[in-house]
Amino acid sequence: MIVVLYLLIAVVFVALGIGGIMYLDHRFSLSVGDRSFAMKGRRIETDDPFVMKQFRKFYALRVAYSFALLVLLIAVVSHVG
Repeated sequence: MIVVLYLLIAVVFVALGIGGIMYLDHRFSLSVGDRSFAMKGRRIETDDPFVMKQFRKFYALRVAYSFALLVLLIAVVSHVG
């Protein structure tokens, strides 16, 4: 039964992780609109200061979201069993 519970927790957290990051990337794309930029791996190439500002903001949100999920995962797993 514990294995099933851990499997369920793993599936939920993978879905939350991938879905949340994809949602934040989508919101970044909507916020910059039609302004020109190019993604090179995790870096961004643009001359537009607005795009750079938005990229930094959404990158910080991605990092905060990842840490929040990690803390939540530790809290949930510590209460199983």
